[in-house]
Formats: sequence, structure tokens, C-alpha cells
Amino acid sequence: MRRLYAMRLSRPSSWPVALKLSLAFLAVALVPMGLTAAYNLHQSLASVRRTAHLNLELFAGTTAARLDQLVTDTRHTVAQVAADAEVVTFLSAAPRAAAASASVQRALDNVVRSNPDVFSVFLLDKAGTCVVATNPENLGRNYAFRSYYRDALEHGASVSELLTGSTTARPGVFFSQAVRDSAGTTVGVLVLKLQGESLMDMVGSLRLGEQGQGFLIDEYGVILSHTERRLLFHSLTALSAEVLRLPVFDRRFSSVGIDTITSLGLDTLGEAMIGATAPGHTSYTDSKRGPLIVGFAPMKTRPWTVGVEMPDAEFSAPLVSLARGTLLSVLVVGLVVTVLALLVARGIVRPLVELTRAARAVEQGEYGAARVPVHSEDEVGSLARAFNTMADGLAERERERDIFGRVVSPEVREKLLGGELSLGGETRRVAVLFSDIRGFSGLSERMDPQGVVALLNEYLTEMTDAVRPYQGYINNFIGDAIVIVFGAPLHQVGIEQRATRAALAMQSRLMELNARRLARGDFPLKTGIGISAGEVVAGQIGSPERLLYTVIGDTVNVAARLEALTKDYPEHALLVSRSVAEGLKDQPGLRVESLGLIHLKGRGEPVDVSAVHAEAAGRSAS
Repeated sequence: MRRLYAMRLSRPSSWPVALKLSLAFLAVALVPMGLTAAYNLHQSLASVRRTAHLNLELFAGTTAARLDQLVTDTRHTVAQVAADAEVVTFLSAAPRAAAASASVQRALDNVVRSNPDVFSVFLLDKAGTCVVATNPENLGRNYAFRSYYRDALEHGASVSELLTGSTTARPGVFFSQAVRDSAGTTVGVLVLKLQGESLMDMVGSLRLGEQGQGFLIDEYGVILSHTERRLLFHSLTALSAEVLRLPVFDRRFSSVGIDTITSLGLDTLGEAMIGATAPGHTSYTDSKRGPLIVGFAPMKTRPWTVGVEMPDAEFSAPLVSLARGTLLSVLVVGLVVTVLALLVARGIVRPLVELTRAARAVEQGEYGAARVPVHSEDEVGSLARAFNTMADGLAERERERDIFGRVVSPEVREKLLGGELSLGGETRRVAVLFSDIRGFSGLSERMDPQGVVALLNEYLTEMTDAVRPYQGYINNFIGDAIVIVFGAPLHQVGIEQRATRAALAMQSRLMELNARRLARGDFPLKTGIGISAGEVVAGQIGSPERLLYTVIGDTVNVAARLEALTKDYPEHALLVSRSVAEGLKDQPGLRVESLGLIHLKGRGEPVDVSAVHAEAAGRSAS
């Protein structure tokens, strides 16, 4: 019993109508609601994602602007101090007075005291020697080898990359400005070192949300600042050996004991951020933190890019709660709809049960009991009335049947009422085409059964498509052989031309098929075709239980023998009988070559055989 119940559940067609109606009502109520909820959730998620991307971009852009402002303000400070009259007079004088040196010292000290982001300020003479400095360790040292000194002499002002100082071994950004006298002659260089820690703290302290992080990369993708200090001086992507040999890398990292720049393998993030010229956003997956979204913005004053990232799950968490609430609502509505659907279905199913009982009475011939009570004026009531009318009609027909059976014998009655499909056929003039693959038996021996079936399916598909334009009736597939009839079951004009053109089309299709087979390393196929035209018997052959429309006659046998004869004439793949050859007279594009009378297997009289080829362009048909 349990097994029978399980089988009924697995077959929806055997479910009770009440269950089907309940499920239908439930689907009508819940499917639109579910789809709407899913669409709204999707749109909400997309909107929240866009908002998160915009916020990250704005946050990164604001930080980049702060860094740009710091660089710009520092440039102005350096330019202002370099243009100070006391500084210019001091560097121009020879020898330099001690009083002037003390005045310049105070001016440089004031710059450091007024700006906590400045690590040191020092003054270099024209030869690159430090003559005044806020950090005593700089005094007397020569910095002519430094790029910021050379760039200031050449361009007037310079801002370096994040470098490690040769004196203090601390990272910083060096701002340099040429000091010129009233005649425009360069008399020295003023250098200000901005603390690298200030830049790192400004970016590394960025926090957006509970797990957000900020970072700063240079033009090569090397992290200059990060909320996670362990990631400092790692690169987003692998650096080439050529880049690692640049002098700037030696100045930045080697002097502080960093021998290798380790790649984090974040190629997607690197592609988006390195060399960015405008704010943007991207996403990547971290092995520990999972999917992350990133907003970034490039600085204007330096080739650096600020990035702010946060976990994807952090901004989508509210939507998860919303989805749970929506699901609960759908379940509650589903429960209410189910109860209502069962009540409605019960009212509909009760008349159907009565209809089923009455139908079974009709099936058993008990027409008197085949009555359905009519309880309403709706569609169900109309159905009940229609059933009662139908039952009355069947009862009347049965009565007439009984009367008719008394007039004639029951056997005659059944044949007259039921009808019979007559067997036999009619004489038709047709053209029969036989086609066969050469050496197919040998090919089959070298192939597995699945390969043979695949080959036949591919070949027969091509041949069928070739015959279709000429309206040939494919009578049968016999293994690799094809039997095609022209002129039956529909009458056709020019059956000889149709059959011949179809055969040439089959040969053309075979050439195309062989080209594809050779291209993929398969062996080519060769076929032989025989065509004969004449009278046959065409019609339904078989028994009342199994019928087949086919043609029978000598014409069919001759076509089959001509196809077999092509094996003896490998240069002629298409052989036709005399009747076909005569039907091809004056046909353009065809060359008919008579082979004379040939004895065919199984025939006493020889047959006049001709070979047909497609005529080459420029030659007339024979």
C-alpha cells in the first residue's frame, strides 16, 4: 500500500483534483508575490551596492584631496622660505656672518615648530653642502648626489617620491626649492622633509564601517600606507625585474632592510588602481576576508592612488534581514491561501465526483443510472446539464444500434460502423533512385557501433537535405542504402530530370561532407547511385495492423542492380537506365555517356546502361 501511494505521488496525473486546484491557487498567489519580492530584493541590493561604491569613491577622493592639499601647502611653505630675504642674503654672502646664520636657523626652526608634519628643514649651498639645518645631523654633509638637489637646480623646484633619508634612515617626502638672488642666479637649495609617518597615518587611520580599511599605493602598485601595517611595502601585482632595478626602489627600501618587494597577487585590484586617472571602484576576493569592494581616487599632485575597501557582506547585511522578513510573509500568506484553496476546491470537486460516478455508469452501459444532479446555474451546473444530454444521446444511439443489429448480422454491422482500410495499390510511372556507400561493410568492421551510427546519421542527413528540393519521396533507409521514389505518392512531371538532379546534388553534398571529414581526420566516403524509370505498383502494402507505402516492380530491381554495377565502373558513380537517359535529352549541364547493353545480375535480358556526369562549364550536353 505504501509503495502504491508513493507511485501515485510521483505521477501528478494521478493526484486528486482538490490537491491540484489547491496547488494551482497557491502558485497563482505565491509565484507573483515571490517574483516581486525577489525583484525588489535584487533592485535593493543593486541600489545599496551602487551607494556603497559611491561612498567609497567619495571617501577615497576626500582623502586624496587632503593629501594633495598637504603637498600643495608644503610647496608654498618651501617656496616662501626660499624667497626670504635673509635666506637669500645669507647664501649670497661670502664669508657668511654668524649673526645671519643664527637668524636663518630661527626661521627654519619656526617652520618645524609650526607644522608637526615637517621632520626637518635644511639649507644647501650651491655646492650641495648643508650650511643650516634644524637637524644637527645634516650639518656639513654634502647632498649634491641627491635627485631632489639636482632637480631643484635644473627645474627650480622638486617633490620626491617617498624616500628613506641617508642621514636619519627614516622615510619621508623631500620638497626642494632653488634659492635665487635678485639677479636670478641660483645661490643654493632649500630642502624640507615631510614625515612619511604623517602620510601613512593619514591614510592608514581610514575606517569605513566596522571592517573598512584604507591604503595608499604609488605608481608601481607598492603599498606606501595601509591600515594593516603588515602589508606595508608589498606590491599589489608582481613587479618586473626592470622596475625593481630603478634607483628609486633602492632609495626607498634597501636602506631600511627591505630586500624584496613581495607581491600580494591582487592582479584585478592592481589593474584597476595602478595608473588610474579618475575615481572608480572595483572588487576582489581576499583569502581571509572574502569578497571586498574597493573605492579609489588618484592624487593630483603625486602619482599615488588612495584606496578604501570594505567587506561585501557588511553592506548587504541589512538586506539579509529584509529577505528573512519577506520569506516569513510569503509563508504566512501561503498558509492562508492554502486553507482558502482547500475550501474552494472542495466545492468544485464534489460535482466532479458525481460526474465521475455517472461516467462510469455510461462506461458500463447503465444509462438509466447515468444522471448528474444539477445544484447550480454556474459553469459546473452547465457541465452537469451537458453531461445528462450526452448520456441521453448515447442511450438513444445504443437503442438504434440494437435495432440495426436486428436487421443485419452483427459481423456486417461492426464492419459497416467501424470501416476497414483496404489493401492494394495502383499502377504508377515513377523513377526509383538507389544509393549505397562503397565498402561500408569494411568500414563497419573498423569502427565501433556508436561510430557507425554517428557516421550514418551525418551521411543520411546530408543526403536527405540534398533530395528535398526535388521533392523525392524517401521510401526507405536500408542500412547505408537509400531508396528514393519520384512520381509517387504524388504525381510529378519530369521524374527522370528530378531524380538525376537529386543524384548530382547528393554527390555535391558528399564532396562537401568529405571535405569536413578530412579536415577533422576522418576517412572520406564513396557512393554509387543507380536510377531506373518505369511502371510500378504503388500503394499500401502489409496488414491492417501494419501498413507501408512503397513501390514494387521491375523498375525497382533495375535501379538496385544499376547501383551495384557502379562498383565495376569506378569512374562512373551514377548509372541510369535507357528510359532515364532518354528523359535527359537536351538537358543543360548534363553529360550522358552510353555504356551499351550490359547484363545485370538476376536479369535474363541485357539493359541499356548510361553514365551521367555534371557537365563542365563551357561544354554542351550530349
